[in-house]
Amino acid sequence: ATNTTYDADGFSKPYQWALILYGGLFAILGVIVSRKILLRFFNDNVTAATLLLMFLGTNIFFFSTIGNEVPHVYLFTLYSFIIWFTIKWNENFKPVYAIALGLAMGVTMAMRQSEIIAAIIPVFWGVSSYKTFTENYQTLWKYRWQVVIAIVVAFMMILPQFFYWRTFAGEYFLNVYNDAGSTLNLKNPRFAYVLFSFRKGWFIYSPLSLLAFFGLYYCWKHYRLFFWPIVLYTAVNLYLIASFTSLVSYGWRAFIQSYALLILPLGCFTAYILQKKLYVRVLTALLLLPLIILNIHQAWQTNMEVIDGSRMTREYYFRIIGKNIVSDEDRSLLMVDRSVTAYDTIKMTSGLNLKSVLNLNFEDQQTEMGDSGTPKPFDGQGIYKLNRDVPFSPGIKTTYNSISSDYFFYLRASVYVYSLADDIREKLYLVITTTTPDKKDLKYRAFSFKDLNIDFISGTWNKLSYDYLTPEVFTKEEIVQSYVWYNGEGIAWIDDYTIDAFTPD
Repeated sequence: ATNTTYDADGFSKPYQWALILYGGLFAILGVIVSRKILLRFFNDNVTAATLLLMFLGTNIFFFSTIGNEVPHVYLFTLYSFIIWFTIKWNENFKPVYAIALGLAMGVTMAMRQSEIIAAIIPVFWGVSSYKTFTENYQTLWKYRWQVVIAIVVAFMMILPQFFYWRTFAGEYFLNVYNDAGSTLNLKNPRFAYVLFSFRKGWFIYSPLSLLAFFGLYYCWKHYRLFFWPIVLYTAVNLYLIASFTSLVSYGWRAFIQSYALLILPLGCFTAYILQKKLYVRVLTALLLLPLIILNIHQAWQTNMEVIDGSRMTREYYFRIIGKNIVSDEDRSLLMVDRSVTAYDTIKMTSGLNLKSVLNLNFEDQQTEMGDSGTPKPFDGQGIYKLNRDVPFSPGIKTTYNSISSDYFFYLRASVYVYSLADDIREKLYLVITTTTPDKKDLKYRAFSFKDLNIDFISGTWNKLSYDYLTPEVFTKEEIVQSYVWYNGEGIAWIDDYTIDAFTPD
């Protein structure tokens, strides 16, 4: 970038293209290693057909070409190396392959700590029965010093990441998925949602991935050498992905590295088909070709934002099949558009039902009227007083499903405020929050007059109001709460505190 007119900031075009090219080269390296693995078990024809099916027929095509700026294509290649070095070490037990395996494992875990599950591959490789399991254990014990060396090398690869976190985040281990909306909920795995939802289901956007699972049958019959590591890894990986509350991507990119393993049962399926008569091979090709074309076109649609990474629905999916351009009418079939800023706006109320969820006029606070300097209520006979001793107003605290059973709704909150204090514009907040049942914030908003760029005129009633779109919820038992908070030194009065809900149901 320093030799061009572009900014040397890490984000300009030269850096973007460098990232894309590097990702492409890494993907090619993954293909080369995958070919070497396949040739260990299959002939050239099966290997070539399997690679074509995998890389043209699944979403790895998108993430190894157009969308390769994410780490998953690198993980795919690293997983390929893990498999390759596992094969080589089991052939001759040379220390060099143990070191190489530790190196690949370490870099993989440095990229994503959850990839420690890749250890399933070398531990269970070659296990086909209880007898072979014990033999495998005995082998690991026999070469235990090589195993220790591999573990040490892996740890050394992770160590710089620990020091990086310590230097820039103050911790040796940093969990970047620490907000309630993006966390691991092992008690509530959503298998059907992950695999078959039209929002981003793996088998919906990569239907040819199913062929690898069909191939597991032939794996069991003919290649038990790698059957159990594939099944165990896939089961654990699927459970973890299904338990994660937020992975926004086209066709669940978290499965991309799995293809390094799944290419083997896909090879089993391909070998089975290629052994059949000509008409079976031709018929299979005719059935698979449209799905390959669909996959390539959907990758293009994703790049052109015809396919949305997170808001897809069944209706929109079928509306846009084969389309290069979509209309606003088409896009109206997408899920609700969640703002990437702190501010929400109800863009349209048609199709939404209005219901009142809070209407406080503080008629029971008429005793406050005797206070010196108390203003005349904005409406009715009562107002509510906030000060240092009483900083929070009454409000609403209810479960999500008591307002709506749908996946979203809007709230429009408003309150009238009167004060002579100088700090009201900055220190009085209208708060709306959604929390999990165990009190972790999913979405917290607290806006003042200043935040919303609203003037506050002292000595008169001023309206504070904003819209709030609920966050993604998982049980509908989440808690929705709202109140007014005054964090200043003076006195504020509030009146006509209302919240209306706009719900799809």
